[in-house]
Amino acid sequence: MEIPERELVKILKKFGEKKPAIIRGIGDDGAVVRIEDSSVVLCQDAIVEGIHFTFSYLSPYQVGKKALYVNIADVLSMGAEPLFYQVTLGIPKRIGSDSVRAIYRGMRRVGCEFGITLVGGDVVSTKTDFFIDVSMVGLLKLDTYKGRNLARERDLIGVTGYLGESAYGLLLLRSGLEGKKGQKRFVDRYRNPRPPYEIWKELIKHDITNAMMDISDGLLIDLERMMEESKKCGIIYFDKLPIPRDLKKEKLEDLALSGGEDYQFLFTFSKTKIGLLESLIKKGYKISVIGEVVSGKGVKLIKDGKAVEYKIKGYDHFTNG
Repeated sequence: MEIPERELVKILKKFGEKKPAIIRGIGDDGAVVRIEDSSVVLCQDAIVEGIHFTFSYLSPYQVGKKALYVNIADVLSMGAEPLFYQVTLGIPKRIGSDSVRAIYRGMRRVGCEFGITLVGGDVVSTKTDFFIDVSMVGLLKLDTYKGRNLARERDLIGVTGYLGESAYGLLLLRSGLEGKKGQKRFVDRYRNPRPPYEIWKELIKHDITNAMMDISDGLLIDLERMMEESKKCGIIYFDKLPIPRDLKKEKLEDLALSGGEDYQFLFTFSKTKIGLLESLIKKGYKISVIGEVVSGKGVKLIKDGKAVEYKIKGYDHFTNG
């Protein structure tokens, strides 16, 4: 593909129609539609062997879990509770039925964890690589969705959990250092990218967030996408980022900025909600306030009082795939 992913999405947006029942269409983690008296979130996300995972680092069971986690993160980030899902598998000849069963056991394990149910799908053959394509339905929990386009000027920017854990876990696996003392948490994060559901429930319960999305491709590139949809500028401060001590020790802080696959929640919120957020932090919920929303475009990273330019902002399927 000769253009970046974001430019392709702009082209594809033109094929979406505007109808009264469509509350939020193409351009977010999921679509929001009105069906009778309910607002429903629809999302679809695929993971492809050789791009999102390899069986060298993930068992079939773990691949199944990951496929469901990434879709659940999308539904939650729109402010909806996931309910049902469908699965399409692309299966090459080298993948046996035992592996397929293990993949579905992984999905069922996550489904039980979140109370969601498999209701159908499809299976097809492929020439070489394996893929899982999941579509999911969720029910909006509040009156309004929590999309990328809802960041407001003077909002603060928050993020859940730690940044760079999954990317560091993958790096350890590629380096053959997954057994290194004290590094298990990072490998586990890569293999089991569970979105922080407990924190999400508190954020929704107190209606804290305005815009929200999950971090799948990297903090910088995903925040840039949010700011583009909201037509605003995001300023983040390097010293406020929740970077694990191990990454700082190894001088791998860049993984926190552009590593991807953390599936933490990136969100903006009104300054009037800072008291509520701080009360959650005091209760032990891992949330960090990392910046603010201002007028303008793009994302500015401030380090040591100066704006810093980063060439690699995160993962793009069509430019650094």
